[in-house]
Amino acid sequence: MPWLRRSGLLAMSLLCATAPARADAGPEDRPEGAAPTPVDPASLTDDELLRLAEAAGEVITVFDERPEKPFDRDTELRLTGEELAARGATDLATALALLPDVTVREAGRGGLIVDIRGARKGAVRVLVDGVALSDPYYGTFDVSTIPVTDIEQIRVSTSPASPIDGPGGPGGVIEVHTRDAVGPKLVVTRMTTDSMPTLGASATGRVIVAPTWAVRPSMSVAFGRHDFDTAMDGVTVEDRRRATTGGLRVEHRGARRRLVVDAFADDRRYVAPPSDELATALILLVDRETTGRLGAGYDHDVGADKKLQVQARAWLHATSRLSRNFRDAALEDQANAEDLSAVRAGARGLVTRPIGTSARWIAAVTVDHERARAEVERDAGTETTRGDATVVEAAAGGQLERGPIVLDAAAGAAVPAGIDAAPWPEAKLAVTYRPAAAVELEAIAARKGRVPTLRERFQGADANTALDPELASHGELRATVRPRAGIELVAAPYVRHTTGTVKLDPSDGAGLINLGELTVRGVDLRARAALHARLELGGSYNLADADSDDLGEDPLDFFPTHAGDLWLRATPRAGVAALVRGRYQGEVVDRGEVRAASVLVEASVTVQVRGWLGVVRCDDVLDERPETRSGYRAPGRVLSLIVQGTWD
Repeated sequence: MPWLRRSGLLAMSLLCATAPARADAGPEDRPEGAAPTPVDPASLTDDELLRLAEAAGEVITVFDERPEKPFDRDTELRLTGEELAARGATDLATALALLPDVTVREAGRGGLIVDIRGARKGAVRVLVDGVALSDPYYGTFDVSTIPVTDIEQIRVSTSPASPIDGPGGPGGVIEVHTRDAVGPKLVVTRMTTDSMPTLGASATGRVIVAPTWAVRPSMSVAFGRHDFDTAMDGVTVEDRRRATTGGLRVEHRGARRRLVVDAFADDRRYVAPPSDELATALILLVDRETTGRLGAGYDHDVGADKKLQVQARAWLHATSRLSRNFRDAALEDQANAEDLSAVRAGARGLVTRPIGTSARWIAAVTVDHERARAEVERDAGTETTRGDATVVEAAAGGQLERGPIVLDAAAGAAVPAGIDAAPWPEAKLAVTYRPAAAVELEAIAARKGRVPTLRERFQGADANTALDPELASHGELRATVRPRAGIELVAAPYVRHTTGTVKLDPSDGAGLINLGELTVRGVDLRARAALHARLELGGSYNLADADSDDLGEDPLDFFPTHAGDLWLRATPRAGVAALVRGRYQGEVVDRGEVRAASVLVEASVTVQVRGWLGVVRCDDVLDERPETRSGYRAPGRVLSLIVQGTWD
C-alpha cells in the first residue's frame, strides 16, 4: 500500500558486491580465508546501513525526492515539471490551462482564477505543498503567481476535498507539489518573452548546506507593456505591468523527523484588460498588490517501529491591494478606489497509524481564520468594511486495501465561529476496484461545504452577515481502461447538488442571499493513444448541464454545455517535439448576456539539447480573440519564446 511505506531519510552506501553480512560484522566473525557474505541492503535498518557504509569509508546520503505522506489524497497526477517545461508553461495558470477539465479565466478584479465543473469562489481548493491558498477576502487564488520553475507535479481531483483536509473544497482539488529543498544539487533558470511584449525570468535551485539540512531559493520577475484598444472614442490604455516573486524553502530531513519552512512574497502592478465594446465600462488598475505567505510543516515518526506518524502544519497569508477604477483611458478620472488588507492564518494537526498490513486509521483537526479590512473611496465618501471568520473542522477516517478493492473513507464536522452559521457534517467515501490489470473502476460519494467569503458576507450597505454555508452533495463514477501500452480511456459521469447557493437577491439586485438549490450533471471523457513510437493523439469532451428551479434557466455564468479539446504530438527525432492543440468551448451566459462559442488553436515546438530547452509557442493561432467576459476580448495571437537551462 503506498500509504504504508516508510518515509524519511534513507542512508545508502556505494559498496562492493562483497560487503559484510551485517554492519557490525568484522573479520573475526568469519572463518579465516572465507569470502564475505553478500547482503541485501534492503534487509538492513538505517543505522546498520550507516555503520556499514562508515566501515567501508565511503558514504553517499540519498534523500527521497518526495517523502511518503501520511495522508494520500485521491488526486490524479496530470502534469510533471518536465512536461510543463516542454509545453512552454510559464506559471501555474498557463500550466492548468493545459488540462481540459480545468477552466482558467480572468477574474473581474484582475488576475486568473480556476473553475472545475462550474465550481468556483472557494469551492475549488488549491493546495500548494499541502497548504490551501486563497485570497482571504475574495476567496479566490490568482494562479498566475506561482512560477513554473518551482513546480514538480500538478495533481487534480474533480471530486470534493476530504474532511481530513479541513474546511472548503466542495468543487474539487488542485494539488501542486513544488521542488523539495532536499535532493541532488540543482539549478533551473528560464527566460521568457512574447509579442505582447513581455520579458520575464525565473530561477530556482537547491543545495545541501549540512548533512540533514538544505535550502531552495527561487525568484521570478516579469515586465511588459500591452496597449489595450477601448470603446472610449478609440483611446488606447497603456499598461506597464510588473510582477516580482521570491521564495525560500528551508528543509531538515532526518530518520524520524522532517521540518520544512516556506516563505513567499509577490508584488505586482497591472491593468485588468478593459472592454473594447462598452464605452461606459470602468477601467481597473491594480496599482499595488502585495502578497506574503509563511508556512511551516513538521512530520515525526513516533515509537520504536516508527508506525505512528504525526504531522503538523501552520500558515500565515497576508494580502495588501490598492485597486483603482477609472472612467477614462488616460487613467486620470478616478471613479472609486479600494484599499484592501487581509490576513489568513491557520493550523492543522494530523495523526495516523497502520492497522496490520492493509489498513490505516487517520484523524485530523484544522483551524482556519480570515480577517479583512476594505476601505472603498467614492465621490460620495468613504465606506469601510471589516469582517472575520473562523472555521474549525475535526475529522477521522480510514483506508483499507484488500486484493483488488481499495476503500478510503472520512467523516467530520465543520464548526464556524464568530459568524452566524450552524455547524454542518461532512463526509467522503471513495471505492476503487481493479478487476483486471488494465481496468480501474472508482465510485465517489461526498458531502462538503464552504463558508461564504468575507466579501460576500460583509461588503456594502446591503451586507448579509447571516449568509449560510453552501453545501454540496457529490456523486461520481470513474472508469479508466488501458487496453495496451500507450492507450488510455477515461469516462467520468457525475452529479453535484448544491443547497444554499449564494446569489444576488432577484427582488432588488442589491444584497446576497442563499437562494435555493442547484444541480450540475455531466460526463467527462478523455482519451490518448500512441499511434506510433513518435506520434501521439489525444482529446477530451465535457458535457454538462446546470439546472435550478430557484435560479432561473441559466443558473451558472461561464458554464458551457459542451467543451473539449483535440491534440497531436509528434517527436520526429530525439530532443525535438511539436504539439498542436485545438480547444472548443460552447456558448456561455455572462450576467444575462450570451457569449458565443469559440475555438482556440495553439501550437508549440520544443528543442532540447543536453541541459538546454527551447520552446516556441503560439497561442490563438487563428487570432480569434474570443470574449473572456461580455464585451471583453482575449488579446489574440501571441508568440512566445522560452529558453530554459538546467544544471545539476
